[in-house]
Amino acid sequence: MTRGTAIHVHHRGDRGVDAILRLIELAGHDGPIEATLTQMCVEIAAVTGVDIVSVYACENDRLVMRGNHGFASQAIGATVLAVGEGLTGLVAECMRPVSAARASAEAAYKHVPHLGEERFPVYAGVPLISGGAVAGVLVLQRAKRTFAADEVTLATALGAPITLAIERRRALAVRSARLAGTPGSSGRVLGRVGLVPTSTALGPIPGELDRVLARLRDDLARTVSRLGDVDGAAAATLDRFALALWDSRLREQLDAATGRPDGLRAVARDYARTPYRLNEAPDGAPAVEQAPRLLRHGGDGQEVGLYEELCVLIGVTADARSPVRPGAVWVADRIGGFVATVAIARGANALVAADAITPAALELARAARIPVVSNVPGLFGWVRSGDLVAVDGDTGVVLVQPAPDEIERMRRA
Repeated sequence: MTRGTAIHVHHRGDRGVDAILRLIELAGHDGPIEATLTQMCVEIAAVTGVDIVSVYACENDRLVMRGNHGFASQAIGATVLAVGEGLTGLVAECMRPVSAARASAEAAYKHVPHLGEERFPVYAGVPLISGGAVAGVLVLQRAKRTFAADEVTLATALGAPITLAIERRRALAVRSARLAGTPGSSGRVLGRVGLVPTSTALGPIPGELDRVLARLRDDLARTVSRLGDVDGAAAATLDRFALALWDSRLREQLDAATGRPDGLRAVARDYARTPYRLNEAPDGAPAVEQAPRLLRHGGDGQEVGLYEELCVLIGVTADARSPVRPGAVWVADRIGGFVATVAIARGANALVAADAITPAALELARAARIPVVSNVPGLFGWVRSGDLVAVDGDTGVVLVQPAPDEIERMRRA
C-alpha cells in the first residue's frame, strides 16, 4: 500500500452514485411493475435532466410501455410496438443503443398518436439485455441538444437496475402459485413468509439459554394478557406452556446437551421417544402468575409434540437471523399450541401449515383473530423465507408471489 493514500467515502450528494443506488433499491420493490418502473423513470429523469424517460418491456415479441415520466399516465400499458417497429423497436432488434437528433426525420420512425412525443424530437434508446436476449428498452427524449456519447453510456449504465427489476418480476412469476388448503380462522392478509424450522434442522443449545427462556416466558405473558380469559384446549395449552418453561427435567437435558452441535435436535429427539407427564411447577416458579389457569384443565396428559415444539421455539428465539419476525406469515409443517402462543405474542400476520394445526392452536389463533390455513399440499415446494404471500383464512387459499393485480385486490379487500 502506498504511503499517503486515503480512503474516500462517497457520501450522499453524488448525484450519479445516489441515483444508481436508488434504482437498485427500487428494483427490489413489490407491487405493480408499472409503479416501480415509473418511479425508476422519475429517478433517471432527475439525474439526466431529460424531459421524457420511458421503459418498454419485451412481452411476447411486443414492446409495451410499462413505465414513464413526462407523458400522460394513460400511455403506460397502452403504448405498444413490435420488435423492429420504430426507433425503439430498432433498438430491441439490433440490441445496440440508437440516438437521433430529430427522431421524426429518420426512416425507422413511427408516429404514435396522442403521445405528444413530437415536442421532444431528440431521441436516445438503449437496450435492456438479459441472458443474451432483449428484456426491454430504456428511452430518453428531450426538446433540444443531441445526446453525446457519454450520455448514452450513462443511460446504458442506468438501464442495468431496470433490467434487474424486469428479471426479478419474471422470476417471481415463474414461482407464483395458487394453493388451496383448509380454512381455519377467518381474515385476509398479505405478508412475508417466516419459515418455522422442523426439529431436524435444530443445532446447538444457545449460549444464552436463560435469556431465551425468559423471552419465551414473556411471550406467554403477552399472549395471556392479549387473549384474556380463554377456556378449553386453548387455556390448557397456555397452562402447559408455563409448566414446560419451568420444567427442571427439560432444563437438565438442555444443560447436558450443551456443547453438542446437535444439542437441541438431540433433546427434541429424546422427548419424542419418551412420554413425559406435566404434573406441577417446581417450587418457587412464578408460572402461576403468568398463566392463572395453571393445572385447572388436566395438565397431566402426554406432551411429546409440545416439548418438540418448545425446542424449535428455543432455536428460533436464539437465532438473530430468523425470518420469523413481527408481521410475518408463520409457515410450518405442523402448528401446535406452543408455536401459536409465541406467534401471537410476536405479532404474526397469519399461520399456515402444510399439514395440520392442532385444535388448541386453532382456538388460540381464533381468539387472537389471526387467519389460519392448514393442510396445504405442496406448500414447501413453493414457498421460501421472505416470499410475499396472500393468505385467505375464509376460503383456505394461499397465493405465493401473487401477481400485482392480485395484490391490489387483496389490499382493497
